Amino acid sequence: MSGNTAASGARIAIGGILHETHTFMERRTALADFATQSLHFGEDILLSMRNSRTGIGGMIDRAIEYNWQLLPTLYAAAMPAGIVTKAAYRELLSELTHRLSRRLPVDGVLLTLHGAMVAEGELDAEADIVAQVRAIVGDGTPIVVLLDMHGNISPRLVELADVLMAYNSNPHIDAYARGVEAAEIMARLLRRQLQPMSAYARPALLLPAQSTATESPPLSLVHVRAAEIKADEAVISIAVMAGFAYADTPFTGPSIIVTTDGQSELAQNYATELSDLLYRHRESALPVFLSPLDAVAEAKESDSGPVMLVDSADNIGGGTTGDGTDALAAMLAHDVREGTIVLADPEAVAICWRAGRTADVTVKVGGKADDWHGQPITVTGTVRAVSDGVFECELADNHFASFYGNTVDMGRSVWLRVGGVNILLTERKTPPMDLAQLRHIGIIPEAQSMIVVKSAVAYRAAYMPIAAEAIEMDTAGFPAGLSKV
Repeated sequence: MSGNTAASGARIAIGGILHETHTFMERRTALADFATQSLHFGEDILLSMRNSRTGIGGMIDRAIEYNWQLLPTLYAAAMPAGIVTKAAYRELLSELTHRLSRRLPVDGVLLTLHGAMVAEGELDAEADIVAQVRAIVGDGTPIVVLLDMHGNISPRLVELADVLMAYNSNPHIDAYARGVEAAEIMARLLRRQLQPMSAYARPALLLPAQSTATESPPLSLVHVRAAEIKADEAVISIAVMAGFAYADTPFTGPSIIVTTDGQSELAQNYATELSDLLYRHRESALPVFLSPLDAVAEAKESDSGPVMLVDSADNIGGGTTGDGTDALAAMLAHDVREGTIVLADPEAVAICWRAGRTADVTVKVGGKADDWHGQPITVTGTVRAVSDGVFECELADNHFASFYGNTVDMGRSVWLRVGGVNILLTERKTPPMDLAQLRHIGIIPEAQSMIVVKSAVAYRAAYMPIAAEAIEMDTAGFPAGLSKV
């Protein structure tokens, strides 16, 4: 295939396996968890993910514009949780590589991965995936990989891929745009317009999840400088990785990957500069917390809109259980009027579902998935509404849609009113990434005095536009040093 025609009609393999692995969680992530969330094979990837606001959706849409022949393999994404079982990992990887092998020859490979996936027996899952893909397609075939900016990246992964990219925003509202950009870089590689050379730098630092927002220091400072560096025509891509501190691996933490066109020394200089900049501003990454009781008391003083009570120790998007009860206990103790919390509790859902709408029930809620996020609380309330838990996100580009698409399925859900507190009970844990999560069952977000968000940063795109303020709570979570790898 000549350099002039390489972009048009090219055979491009596409696929991905995404999981953000909280290695301290006891419950493993099985194949069924991927099937519940997002699991597509072959041509179904194009049918299901085209026009979605996911990274792979952006890749697909741009590839179609280029008139490439897309060769879909496997796309799998599961809700962040504990270590992926060996059986699930091997099954997913086998499907991806087997389908790739059957579609040879290929001119290029587009992959969307997470960067913080850990499987039983495999601490560096992304590098293992790319290594096996590389073994199939050979050294001369370009591989472009899109990552979540929370990835924990090893030098091996940098060496294996031609270009590593990452989301530039947290909350992740640019996954689709980065997918489009990945395809555009692939087009330049196919035309032989680039000679990618990548450099890697890693500061001696761990960022708490609460401090990985890209609009706040320290990451905002790094992204400002990265945008300036990107004006250099020699720079192909800059991946500013915040890392994922809930994973116990040898390369956990932030890193910078800079890819240039044929200038390895320049790439290393830029990567080192950005890494040093992040390290110099590390003090700005220290969050400030209030006890749940103090946080609720402060929230009650606000009269200018809902206050976000941030339960980042039960950060669902980071893999936790979604059923922590400390914030609920504080709201009940303060006799809050119009406060809202979402709890993942299939057992309580079943009890309320059987009782039916308008029924008064006494039920234990929350604190059941493990021993680290508070104890179950017995409440008596009225079932205000029930739902199948399926809703369409109001935000086209939102943190949830970046992986799974715009339709959310929380499983059967119940609105239980306890005094002045609204408890949304769901069968499946679901991060607070869209106001439709509350609105779909009848809870009006704007009418709340306070809303508990079980998130570190992802809630901000949806909730901060209606919020008076956000208060970080010091809620129950894992003790330091506990490892389950």
